[in-house]
Amino acid sequence: MYASFSCSPSKRWFHCAVALFCVIVCVGLSTVRDYGMSWDEPFRFKGGDSKLAYYQALFSGEAVNPSKDNYPGVFDLPLALAHECLPNLGTRSEKGHVWSFCFGLLGLLAAWRLTARIGGERAGFWALLLLVTVPRYYGHMFFNPKDIPLAATYLLGLWALVELFSKLPRPPWCAVLWVGCAAGLAMSARIAGLLILGYFALFVFLYLCVKYFAALRTERTVTRAEVVKDLGYWSIRGATSGVVALLVLSVFWPAIHTNPVERMEQTVATVQSYGWGGVVLMDGHFWQASDLPFYYIPYWLLYTIPESVLILIGLSLLFGGMSLLRYRRTGQWPSASELWPRLLLVFAVLFPLCYLLWKDPVLYDGMRHFLFVVPPMVCVAALGLEWMLRRAKAAGRQLLSVGLQGGVGLASLVVIIEMVSLHPYQYVYFNQISGGLPAAYMRDETDYWGVSHQEAAEWLNQYVEAIDPAGGRVFKVHQRYTRSMLKEALDPDRFEMWQPREGADFFVSITRFNLHSSYPEAELLHIVERQGVPLCFIYSFNSKASK
Repeated sequence: MYASFSCSPSKRWFHCAVALFCVIVCVGLSTVRDYGMSWDEPFRFKGGDSKLAYYQALFSGEAVNPSKDNYPGVFDLPLALAHECLPNLGTRSEKGHVWSFCFGLLGLLAAWRLTARIGGERAGFWALLLLVTVPRYYGHMFFNPKDIPLAATYLLGLWALVELFSKLPRPPWCAVLWVGCAAGLAMSARIAGLLILGYFALFVFLYLCVKYFAALRTERTVTRAEVVKDLGYWSIRGATSGVVALLVLSVFWPAIHTNPVERMEQTVATVQSYGWGGVVLMDGHFWQASDLPFYYIPYWLLYTIPESVLILIGLSLLFGGMSLLRYRRTGQWPSASELWPRLLLVFAVLFPLCYLLWKDPVLYDGMRHFLFVVPPMVCVAALGLEWMLRRAKAAGRQLLSVGLQGGVGLASLVVIIEMVSLHPYQYVYFNQISGGLPAAYMRDETDYWGVSHQEAAEWLNQYVEAIDPAGGRVFKVHQRYTRSMLKEALDPDRFEMWQPREGADFFVSITRFNLHSSYPEAELLHIVERQGVPLCFIYSFNSKASK
């Protein structure tokens, strides 16, 4: 008998996903230095230092005063520790970008395996490909210390919940502990990670209600002992998950060591009522962040998610609704372990968006604050594609199946080409529904976090080397928005950050708040741009500095 070296279609799709993931890792690590520092990174660096100082004092026996930082530190604390132990291995921001990239990879891994768990390996592959070709997610992977960790750990928590609900009616303890660990990590990214525990409680409650309702419809008696047994079973497991989550959170958030409940309540209240006095450029108008139009969230989703993903999401929700109606009509419902993970995933997309629309909080920075719903959206899209492929196969329409996959693959390739043209500013991507990035210029926010300052600084370094090769001058650079991102990349021997306008040689500015137009008398030297759209301007105040 000859040994067979062939493998099943499922294995082939798994191997394709592994290969794609390896390519992503290689590309990311080889280009991570191209991304500049973002606006919020220095604040998280300080937060990490504060948490690390607390633990250093604690372990040395000194009097400790827990940090008052409102942000948990699953990103901050390990980065501060790495920088403390390896000070010569790159700058803090370089280490931070690698660390942020790791969280981005975790999100990709979770999307791949979660979707494969529900829909099979083919669906998992498409989830991985679709998510990595969402430019806003990919771009943020390298420099976002807040929202990428939340997006990754939120999806990790959903993966854990899917594993748990896939093993109903009596999931093993390992699944319960995984939910607790994942929820703790999500809460350690941002307090919004509490949603994972909330979903756990809600869906257990719904599961039990459906279970008892189904029993009553079949005229089976539901005894009090059965109800008490179920409630006890799930209460113990829910409490265990909650305790594990709190223990994980306490490691990364020293601020809760003194009074965890009160501190968490204060943080949740602060987040829900957070005020920001700036203005937001959207749809051709400057809006106060506290008075945004009602369509802010759908606007940014519609204009920044690739069209193929939007179409697949729409079809997924449509076909999912039709399937539920058919189940209800026929009474032939799928098993709980098959149905509940799918409902959970859809709910994890819709609930946060609906909640934000209802609460109408202060939002800004494009879609950054609801970026965490994008990965589960992509998972839903991939599952919708898988549903269509299976229906096509069942109908004997193999050509249709090939066409669907070819179309999605081609659409992803088009987006990849777009991402290459934007590199390293994939996070300013706008789809063709919006008219693309050129149409968004001065209509919507583009490089709101100032990532293009690094490229501007690199140009300035070369420019002053050309006009002053002897190195006898120290040039003064003025900024109105922030200085840390530019200062990081400027040659410290040739430049000095200069606060007032008077005496400055250069003025560097991104387009946010129209700050680049602050000094019309200045001489334009250079523009950092992509696709013909200006992202950062370099001006000269001094005629001697422009020669």
